[in-house]
Amino acid sequence: MSVESVAQQTSCLTFKGGLYPLTTLHLFNLDLSAISSALDDKIKQAPNFFKYAPVILDVQKLAETLNSAQIETVLNTLRDKQLKPIGIRSGVDTIKQLANQLGLALFSEQSRPQKTDKPLKIEDTEPKVTISARTSEEGHTTPTRLITQPVRSGQQIYAPGGDLIVMAPVSAGAELLADGHIHVHGALRGRALAGINGDTKAMIYCKSLEAELVSVAGQYQISEALKESLWKQPACIAVKDERLHISAI
Repeated sequence: MSVESVAQQTSCLTFKGGLYPLTTLHLFNLDLSAISSALDDKIKQAPNFFKYAPVILDVQKLAETLNSAQIETVLNTLRDKQLKPIGIRSGVDTIKQLANQLGLALFSEQSRPQKTDKPLKIEDTEPKVTISARTSEEGHTTPTRLITQPVRSGQQIYAPGGDLIVMAPVSAGAELLADGHIHVHGALRGRALAGINGDTKAMIYCKSLEAELVSVAGQYQISEALKESLWKQPACIAVKDERLHISAI
């Protein structure tokens, strides 16, 4: 086989690291009627957000007593409501085996991802500019990323290990992610996820709150709920008492 043929064969695919926000459904009991009713209430609030949404099923509170039939019943309930369960979170060996049998991914029982020295690379077309530094809880300084151009629909901008500042509008369909704070000096119409490694002190600031979704350390709200507060106004989003709190700037 020629070198050219080998090159053609190996160029048909490539693996790249990605960072995608996933919804985790925490189960505290197996009352299927209550589960179904609660899901219906959530889906009614934002049908477009939950339709075909990938979901991780967290069964850590029930792992010692769960069996395959019970898990399959819950999974079928999710699928009936057009959710897409893709994995299970548990540290119990029997649940790990069940996940494999059901063709589901197994996620770590840890509540937040491990920090690494080499964060996943996310490609975009905007320049990275270090303009200052923030001090992490460990005492290390981390870079702040500055974006000066509008963030277009379909773009994903990530600030690993620090804050993200956007000096322009963020379009619907765009996504901002940061390990620290997010500042948007314009209209925020896409998604903004701050503190994605679990930093509950992270905040989101924007000149005009028009977001599809905002999230801090895993706590999130979608546009239907945001419209009831400071819609199209300057806002600060932060976690207080384990809930997302939105206040005027």
